[in-house]
Amino acid sequence: MVTRTSLRCTKALAASVVACFALLLASCSTGPDAVVFGPCYVGQCDDGNPCTTESCSSTGDCKHAVRTGDCQDGNACTTGDHCVGSVCTGVVFDCNDGFPCTVDSCDKSTGCVHLATQATVCEDGNGCTADSCDTVKGCVHEPNTALCNDGNPCTFGDACFGGACLPSGATMSCDDQNPCTNDACVPATGACAHSLNTHTCDDGNPCTHDDVCAANVCAGVVDCACALQLGQVLPAKDDCDTPFDDNCDGKINEQSTCGATLYRFNVKPDCGAVCYYDEPHDIAVSGKASDPSGFGTYATGQLLDGAKGGDDWSGDLGNGPGYEWVAWTSLTPIVFVQFAKPRNLTFVRLGLNNRKDGAVSQPPEIDLGFSMDGIKWTTALPFKLADGSEPAIADGKRGDIDLAFPLQTAKFVKISFVTPGSWTFVDELEFD
Repeated sequence: MVTRTSLRCTKALAASVVACFALLLASCSTGPDAVVFGPCYVGQCDDGNPCTTESCSSTGDCKHAVRTGDCQDGNACTTGDHCVGSVCTGVVFDCNDGFPCTVDSCDKSTGCVHLATQATVCEDGNGCTADSCDTVKGCVHEPNTALCNDGNPCTFGDACFGGACLPSGATMSCDDQNPCTNDACVPATGACAHSLNTHTCDDGNPCTHDDVCAANVCAGVVDCACALQLGQVLPAKDDCDTPFDDNCDGKINEQSTCGATLYRFNVKPDCGAVCYYDEPHDIAVSGKASDPSGFGTYATGQLLDGAKGGDDWSGDLGNGPGYEWVAWTSLTPIVFVQFAKPRNLTFVRLGLNNRKDGAVSQPPEIDLGFSMDGIKWTTALPFKLADGSEPAIADGKRGDIDLAFPLQTAKFVKISFVTPGSWTFVDELEFD
């Protein structure tokens, strides 16, 4: 049996169910997670683009129509914002305030910013100026007198003057205490350089005079009498870098001291009854085939062995060490000499023959040339019988003649014999 009380409870329950359903439906139809159970409304379709207009279609779908006109792009650094297509676009502000002592910029949130940073704006990168900003003139760069570095490692104590870094005049000392070097600091590296010179100097020896620098050594001409009187110990051999008789043996830079000396010929020596060659060039003598290639090869030979031929050249012809004389006829032969290293020379001594009865005569002219490389030669120095610059040899004799000249430094010597219409016999060469 349904009582009044139970009926009242049933109605209340039904009403609460309806209320709950209505509340659930309302909560599911609004907000970002809304579930549409029917036609939409404009608030649901907002895409956040100021250049579109939102609406609902008859089917309940959102519509976004592109619009024109003013808009707001949310950037404080633009003005005149308006829609172009579906994009809100504005013109960027010019934040230059015309004041030279500020750095002008723009913040998208707040707009133009003007920072007073004169150290950055007016800094000219010159340590010799004091940089500041004047409200009227703008940047000002006043010269200062600060210490600085001029970029040259060879100077120190540099200071600013007139806006430039100048050396104080104090320079790094590169003096190596050697009077035979020119000492200097190289600005590019700051390293010391020492180049050799040929200045006059004092070697500290009371028995030398005319001391000069040569090959990084200060040396002079030895006064042999003084050196012997004072009991000085003389070197066993000459110093071949100086043109002096260092050991007081009467010779200057003799061959035995300065290393092997070589020579070659420009033309092949001749053959008469026998061949007038020198053996060490491996050239033919009587009974051997001639080998012309040897004449152009630098080698040692009898012309430099210190043994001199006799007056009668025919007495020194033959094989072996006695084969002394070398000869040419009706030619202008040249003997090229090569030293082991450059030598200082003041004369050349030649051993020649002057036997008129054999049509062998002293050359009327001998020319000397000097070179460091055997390619570039000095102008020839002529020595002639006619003017007495070439000493004469007695008729029927062999003789040594000295051709003196100013000091020459050379590794090669060229000896040219002018011998028109006669034989020239040479048996020895010496250099001092």
